[in-house]
Amino acid sequence: MTKIRLPYIHEYRDRHGRPRRYVRRPGSRRVALPGLPGSPEFMQVYQDAMTGPLVRPRAPKAGTLGALAAEFFGSTEFANLRPSSQATYRLALSPVLAMDGHRLVRDLPADKARKIIQEIGAKRPAMANLTRAVLQRLFSFAMAIGQRRDNPFNAVPKYKVGTHHTWTDEQLSAYEKRWPLGTRERLAFDVLLYSAQRVGDVVRMQRSDIRNGVITLVQQKTGAEVFVPLHSALARSIKAGPSRGVYLIGDENGRPIKRARLSALISAAAKAAGLPAECVPHGLRKAALRRLAEHGATSKEMQAVSGHKSLAEIERYTRQADQQRLAKAAIGTLPDKD
Repeated sequence: MTKIRLPYIHEYRDRHGRPRRYVRRPGSRRVALPGLPGSPEFMQVYQDAMTGPLVRPRAPKAGTLGALAAEFFGSTEFANLRPSSQATYRLALSPVLAMDGHRLVRDLPADKARKIIQEIGAKRPAMANLTRAVLQRLFSFAMAIGQRRDNPFNAVPKYKVGTHHTWTDEQLSAYEKRWPLGTRERLAFDVLLYSAQRVGDVVRMQRSDIRNGVITLVQQKTGAEVFVPLHSALARSIKAGPSRGVYLIGDENGRPIKRARLSALISAAAKAAGLPAECVPHGLRKAALRRLAEHGATSKEMQAVSGHKSLAEIERYTRQADQQRLAKAAIGTLPDKD
């Protein structure tokens, strides 16, 4: 099937999970596109929007949620966020502003705030939690500039969501058996597992980041500079290749790839290895921490590798490893009465 590619079309999912599309020419406001891409009604509205006169987007009305977001995007608070966080804020707010940008900030009650999050959480609880956190920050900004006296999102509860599965040793072995050294799938796997870094940081790793047997990087999420000694298994994997381009993991031609593409690569390779869908790329970072704990690494040592700002997550792994060692030692003290 041929995929239609038209310029200036954007797509997102609304709070009910339905796909929505619009076209926005540079310098003009966006126009919603009805129907399915390629359908007569879709193409007619698209052509009208592309050939009609440019219409400057109207500035949101003062005091509305849309105006508040625009002011926040131009604030020092937003400028101080890392680029990745700025992109996340815009991503979370875009569907909310499309549906509720006209609402007055001063009049948004707590029950409406809860409803906004619940409508997202009905199908996407993790996204609901993210949206809640972003709106909570936005309304804290509204309080700081005198548009609100309270924050209606403070009382909205978070959804309980599951954590990423930690790959087991058996699952790691199954993947390695299916994807030998020299394959792109194995190299991506080994970099994730032996560096214990996030997917977004791994795609930015360049061969020049390895100096004197140490990988040096600055994490996007935390801004922390991390130095990870090059494990011998990872060194063998890098030497085996593929080695096109300056990035450790690029596309087939060595060009840089996005985080989503690396995630898709690992997920597809795990499926081909017969592993369950729970074996996702972030689980390799967790597997790396688990293995460090099981081999006696301290919380501080693990934190130096992973770059976590808080020890809470890391200490969970060390507690589990200590419990297993202690339980094994305890059972070993019992006499054999056979």
